[in-house]
Amino acid sequence: MERKNLLNLAQTVSQDEIYNFFGKIDSSKVLVKRTYPVWTFTNESVGELGKLTNFRNKKIFSILGSADQAIYFLANSAKLVINCDIRDRACLFGEFKKAALESLNFEEFKNIFFEKEQKNSNLYFEKIRLNLSQGARHFFDYSLDGLSRNVRSSFEKSGFFYKESWYFLNKKHWLPYFEKKYFKMAKKRARSLLIFNTSLENAIKYFHQRFDLIYTSNIFDSSKYCSDPEQTFIRIDMALRKRGEILITTQENPQRIIPILEKLGYNLTIKDPKRKFLTLFLKTYAYYYILAKKK
Repeated sequence: MERKNLLNLAQTVSQDEIYNFFGKIDSSKVLVKRTYPVWTFTNESVGELGKLTNFRNKKIFSILGSADQAIYFLANSAKLVINCDIRDRACLFGEFKKAALESLNFEEFKNIFFEKEQKNSNLYFEKIRLNLSQGARHFFDYSLDGLSRNVRSSFEKSGFFYKESWYFLNKKHWLPYFEKKYFKMAKKRARSLLIFNTSLENAIKYFHQRFDLIYTSNIFDSSKYCSDPEQTFIRIDMALRKRGEILITTQENPQRIIPILEKLGYNLTIKDPKRKFLTLFLKTYAYYYILAKKK
């Protein structure tokens, strides 16, 4: 596979081949609990992103995280969502959500995440598993079959996820795709969601197709995820179409990145955190939501 053809080929090759391209996921290592847990559901308000712009018919590049943002984009009629994440577990769980969207009806999809008692792992084995890559199958075979026969209970007991991330499952209007009309739209477009196990900077430089919108999540809050914000924004800028948009969330004071965006010629819309003081005592995080739009 030639790197210059990556984006076009990614829509026709298997997830295993995509992972192999960037370095195969070793699911046996992922099963070791020494690595950091990942979020089952996002602590960012996806609804706030929708208040800043729309996603209809847009080609989007996105940090994967819990995959909730990507599913939200699809549920709001995005044309294509390319995702990346340097964390193996995040990619595998993102695969699980995508496969669940493709394989299950609305009630079944809700059941595997909300139901704590019913023996429902057969829903996974019979349907979801068929749409997973080899590495993801290995990971979830252990996570589900090796523990209880209930999907939700198995995930909670596995130690692979942050315990507090289950809080957001029951937060009202936090995850719109658990509403039937949004689920149906996301399901219809689920095959338009692609996942790469690599950093944003590494993935984006191989795409010769420009995007309408790039979502960075909160990568600028940690040098682990972004060591050089200025160079990263330059690469993002080069990957955007004319009048393209960047969506950013950050817990830190956005003044650190605002001058970089202004220097590159972007107009900014910034939403300050709601009740910032109170969020210190809640499970939600106090994020700034920023839309940077090319002039």
